[in-house]
Amino acid sequence: MILLAVAPNGAKITKEDHPAVPLTIEEIAQEAKSCLEAGAGMIHLHVRNNIGQHSLNTKYYRPAIEAIKDQVGDKLFIQLTSEAVGKYTPDEQFEMIHQLKPEGVSIAIREIRRMDELDLYEHFTRMRDNNTYPQLILYNKHDVSTYMGWLEDGLLPGNAYPVLIVIGKAQKEGLFTLDSLGELGDLRCSSWMVCAFGEKEFQAGLIAAKKGGHIRIGFENNQRLCDGRIAQSNADIVAQMAGFLVAEGKDLADASEARKIMHPDW
Repeated sequence: MILLAVAPNGAKITKEDHPAVPLTIEEIAQEAKSCLEAGAGMIHLHVRNNIGQHSLNTKYYRPAIEAIKDQVGDKLFIQLTSEAVGKYTPDEQFEMIHQLKPEGVSIAIREIRRMDELDLYEHFTRMRDNNTYPQLILYNKHDVSTYMGWLEDGLLPGNAYPVLIVIGKAQKEGLFTLDSLGELGDLRCSSWMVCAFGEKEFQAGLIAAKKGGHIRIGFENNQRLCDGRIAQSNADIVAQMAGFLVAEGKDLADASEARKIMHPDW
């Protein structure tokens, strides 16, 4: 069972990057419906403010979530981003999470690693109590070491979490490559997902499918099909991957299965 997650817009890309990138609430909701029909079981959601900038403000998130639900009901697992993009503090990131109590949220280890240990534990305990499922983003081996250390030291409630392995985005501590997917060893996670940039997106998905992982695709990281053509929509990218997986005899996770896959072991 493989979960396809779509990341339709990200924090920075604009209509200049691709004219069909969904930025308004109406565009995002319609894209969610199209991607559901193409095979996605989860959407990774970013919203923009009135001048098109990345925002974690609940006044933009709430109507976007409702618009998606109006289009698809509960047929997509909705994961919010907590990405800081250099403008939000960890406290502001967690404030958004606790106010909205979303069913899912992605959190980059590198953005919260300097938090007070007690605060870190309390934030994750609060998410557990609110039934908000965090997926922890890992960019390199340093992030893996931090995550594993937090588990071993009891700074995260529970035993294991869903993780997202990001391929090809360099940080000062290094980066993961496609080869890294065979070198993760005894990573303690309740599930793992991969995303990658550009032409590596499809390749990363193929590797994940073979190794029992899940796949995040979409305009946030890539706007091309595997043959190099520019995709007309996120749904085209989802349909391409879904078609390959089905042809290989793989089952696609729906939203109910996505909620099991994205549930931390806590």
